[in-house]
Amino acid sequence: MKNIFIFGILFCVHFLNAQSNQPFTPHMEAYVNGSSSNNLNPIDTGFVDVCLGDTVVFVATPDFSNSLENTGTGYSQDVNVNIDFEWTIDGVSFPNNDTIIFVVSLANGYLVNLNITDQNGENAELMSKVRTGMTPEFTGFYISNDSLCTGETAQIFGGASGFGDSFSFPDGGFANSSSQYVTGLTFLPDGSGAQYEAPITISGFPQGATITNAQELNQVCITMEHSYAGDLEIWLQCPNGTTVPLVNSYSPGAIPGGASGGGTHLGDPIDDNGGGGPGEGWEYCFSSVFNDIGPMTQNWGNTIPAPNFGEGSPSVDPSYIYAPESSFGDFFGCPFNGEWTIFVQDNLSIDDGYIFGWGIDFYSSTTGISNYQNTLDSAWWTPNTTIIDNLGDSSIIVAPENGNNSYTFNVMDDFGCIHDTTISVTFNAILASMNANPSDGCTPIVVTFDYSGSVGDSFYLDFGDGIYYYDTIPNVFSHFYSEDINATAILYVNNDNCSDTAYVTINTSSPITNYISDSAICGNPYNWNGDLIYDSGVYTQVNQGSNGCDSIVVLALTYVDESFDLGFIASQQLFTAPPFAVQFTNTTPNLSSYDFWWDFGDGTSIQSNNLNVFHEYTSNGSYTVSLYAADLIGSCSDTLIETDFIFTTGQSSINENVFTDYQIFPNPTTNFIVIQSEKVLNNKFNIYDQQGREVMKGKLTGKNTEISLEKLIGGTYTVQVEGIYKPTVVVKQ
Repeated sequence: MKNIFIFGILFCVHFLNAQSNQPFTPHMEAYVNGSSSNNLNPIDTGFVDVCLGDTVVFVATPDFSNSLENTGTGYSQDVNVNIDFEWTIDGVSFPNNDTIIFVVSLANGYLVNLNITDQNGENAELMSKVRTGMTPEFTGFYISNDSLCTGETAQIFGGASGFGDSFSFPDGGFANSSSQYVTGLTFLPDGSGAQYEAPITISGFPQGATITNAQELNQVCITMEHSYAGDLEIWLQCPNGTTVPLVNSYSPGAIPGGASGGGTHLGDPIDDNGGGGPGEGWEYCFSSVFNDIGPMTQNWGNTIPAPNFGEGSPSVDPSYIYAPESSFGDFFGCPFNGEWTIFVQDNLSIDDGYIFGWGIDFYSSTTGISNYQNTLDSAWWTPNTTIIDNLGDSSIIVAPENGNNSYTFNVMDDFGCIHDTTISVTFNAILASMNANPSDGCTPIVVTFDYSGSVGDSFYLDFGDGIYYYDTIPNVFSHFYSEDINATAILYVNNDNCSDTAYVTINTSSPITNYISDSAICGNPYNWNGDLIYDSGVYTQVNQGSNGCDSIVVLALTYVDESFDLGFIASQQLFTAPPFAVQFTNTTPNLSSYDFWWDFGDGTSIQSNNLNVFHEYTSNGSYTVSLYAADLIGSCSDTLIETDFIFTTGQSSINENVFTDYQIFPNPTTNFIVIQSEKVLNNKFNIYDQQGREVMKGKLTGKNTEISLEKLIGGTYTVQVEGIYKPTVVVKQ
């Protein structure tokens, strides 16, 4: 009774599970290069027509009409949480996502497989196709003369009217990327019945496609080493469990029968008691189609030495493709898609081995989808200024130039893909190239002519002085010039019926020395080509001539240093109590020969040619007094500076640097301004434009100075009064 109850529970659970799956409808969309419209036609399982380099975004949009989200019952089918999306394009897997991005990198057809599985194991599959515009075969283009001289023309045959003759589209087909290989060093367990197994998952074939003959599985390859073939069995298992033995070298074992290989090696192994590590793996391949020898167990004598780890012992030759123990036709009915597994069993102890990887390769035309053929939409030559005629779209006449001798023919197919081919017209190999070192200088001189970079079969040099030289190879040649010359050396290069010319100017002369004399006065430096000279003497400059021949200039300079012998005294220099009134007396000889300016060191300066001048200091301090003089024609000047000449003390200090106020009016103005101050000013003033350039200068006269602005254009100007006065901005209208 207990058993019946348990059976009933299991049956009910099984029944509930069987009823719990929620079928759904799969959908797939494709968007090319950011398109906002689904480009898959017909929908779900149709074609997407693209060009090489295009980007396709595939989006899975399944309809979960029975989901918890739609019906309120059952279980959740949420694409963001519990749905798996298995995408493969020609066998290449993509991330588990409802959206993938595919970039078209090869011109062919692609199979896009989508397998959608919900959390309860319910799944559905779709397959769409990508067709890439096939690159045309441009086979009918040729040139009437592909080696021209400069200035000649050529005819390029082939053009838009030559479809099928000048160019054609190859068939586009769909092939499964059906070769898969797994790598990774794996130890073959040593001992009776110990097995190694590794699966490879194959996808990308049409849903439900099965193997129908031995030719549809091209070959299986294993990279391995083993130090004793007599204990090995190797077999391949397809997704439905069917097996085909590859090597059966032991009996009794997992595979009935067996022909022992004894101590023959596989690969270049380390032959020890085990545990010595991997040797060198060799790749052994098995095929019922491409094999060039029978099964390995029938060819144990087909060996080569294992040179490294195997110490020259015989090892099975890997250069042959061996037949499996039985035909791959035994896989008839096996599905292509699914898990294919390789098994290796070691049946004896001591000797071990290593698997480095294995792979499987299917025949690629098992998709069952027809090929496709692109058609021509339009064709044209890219515009080029050197195309001088188009002969009915069947050929063009060109007059190529150096750097512009390539011509591009374009084809657009019915997918909108543009393809092109470029035809280049070559010039006859000729080039005149020459340089001279030096090309100018002083005679006598040896000039080296280098024309080694020239191309041709004859070279003729004219040195420009009536001497010539002939050569048959590009070379370097030196020539001696004994006399002054300004001429052109010419290189003539010939090659067959083409010629080219190169020119170099040769300029030689004799050196020249010039003598000059001059003088300078008033302490001003003498500017001689940028060099400032302050003393009398003889000076030499070497001037480089335009032809490389230097000239020498000798200057004899007489320096006249005129001194004014400036001097002044003060009625009193030290004050300990106010008033600080000082009388300055100008002691310079010949007062009437100069104009004088005084700077009293407290921000006040005046112009006065009087013998005595008076100044009152209003603040304590130490003052430097300067006397500046210029001759009456303004060519010479001199300055005397007496540092800390006046010293005042004895009363509360007033900041001597306080700004003295002055006013400028009218502002804005039209033709003049007046500078008005509280005390008499004889200071200089400067007027600057907005770029800081001085546009006017002068001196103030008394408490009111009128300045004309008639010569200035309208704008904004800055007035700066000499001394410690704030600058003022004036606007002239």
